[in-house]
Amino acid sequence: MDSGDVKAFFDNVSVEWDDMRQGFYNDKVIDCLASAIDANASKVVADVGTGTGFVAAGLASRVDRVIGIDNSAAMLRVARSNFANLGVDNVETMLGGIDRLPVADHTVDAAVANMVLHHAPDPVAMIREMARVTRPGGWVAVTDEVTHPYEWMRIEQADIWLGFDATEIERFFADVGLVDYHYVTLGIQ
Repeated sequence: MDSGDVKAFFDNVSVEWDDMRQGFYNDKVIDCLASAIDANASKVVADVGTGTGFVAAGLASRVDRVIGIDNSAAMLRVARSNFANLGVDNVETMLGGIDRLPVADHTVDAAVANMVLHHAPDPVAMIREMARVTRPGGWVAVTDEVTHPYEWMRIEQADIWLGFDATEIERFFADVGLVDYHYVTLGIQ
């Protein structure tokens, strides 16, 4: 499984993804991310791997601007339609990879990624990019799967990784030079 396979998967399921994702996470993830990044202080947020814009739309009312980035044009089309239907007008969408974000250095107050890290060929590269676009003193927040044994998810959901444990996540953040971090296990389904 590589990033091309992951992109093809999401291109194919873009119209159905909002229904599909409900089996994995719900609105509680938005509150978790908003709390993790201190949405009251964060004015511009990058939503990395925005998909259909679920998180971006949820954060939009709490911040000045959200930049939703995804490598699937099909997912971004659905996201823009969702934003229009919800009356959300402060989200900008950008086509780009999770390991090469189309955002200048230090231009966002926070970068978030929900259920994206397990699709990253190189999780450290993804977190490094999130840190690169975040201003000093900003926030990087990742919500993802904990380690699990469900091999079928590699085929049915285009997962590259079968979740992560606390040690792995902490190492990823430390490898990028992020020093003030913590790992929390939440039941958000």
